[in-house]
Amino acid sequence: MKKEYGVYAAGAALIVLLVAGVWWKRNSSQLLPVSEPIATSSPEQTTTSSTPQVQPAPAAIVKPKPLPKEPASFSLVPGDTVTSWDFAGTRKDGGQLEAAVRADITRLKGLLNSGTYSNYELYVSIANQYEMLGDGGKEYEYLNYALAIDSTKTGLAWHNMGKLLERLGAYNSARVAYDHMIAAQFTSQYIRARLEFLQAHMPWDTDAIKQAEADLSTSVE
Repeated sequence: MKKEYGVYAAGAALIVLLVAGVWWKRNSSQLLPVSEPIATSSPEQTTTSSTPQVQPAPAAIVKPKPLPKEPASFSLVPGDTVTSWDFAGTRKDGGQLEAAVRADITRLKGLLNSGTYSNYELYVSIANQYEMLGDGGKEYEYLNYALAIDSTKTGLAWHNMGKLLERLGAYNSARVAYDHMIAAQFTSQYIRARLEFLQAHMPWDTDAIKQAEADLSTSVE
């Protein structure tokens, strides 16, 4: 009887130990402290990586103003020479009159390619301003800019070119300019200007003078 009781007691003790072991295993995982995840970057790095970086705006591209075309190829007739391209300008006083003309030149140049006026008109106007300063070289340059735009339909730049070269004593070149003038615009104003030039500087060319007089009598304003 005692032997059987001992067997039962040993079995019961074994069962208690097994139950206790299972209970300990289940609860030990809950008692362990939960470890915090290891950060892979600092708070500053995390903030930086999550915030989109603003790229600087590209610099605005400023297109340069188009430069004037190269002057037309009109040049002095062989044999003609100009001793000096400068002469007494009506507004070249070194004071207020000259300053006003130079301000106008700057203003007119600023209007080029703006569409406010045609470049032809602006080039002729700029040439006129240089004429008032007695700067024949610049006047010649800007008249050629105008001729590069229109040398066959409008006589204005040719007329002013003839006047300039006549003033500078380049008479053969001036005559060529006047001839181009009436070829572009056959008006009484331009025919008269050419006739007066021939009478003043080439009186020996009577045939040309007679033809100019005949042209004037049949011309229209």
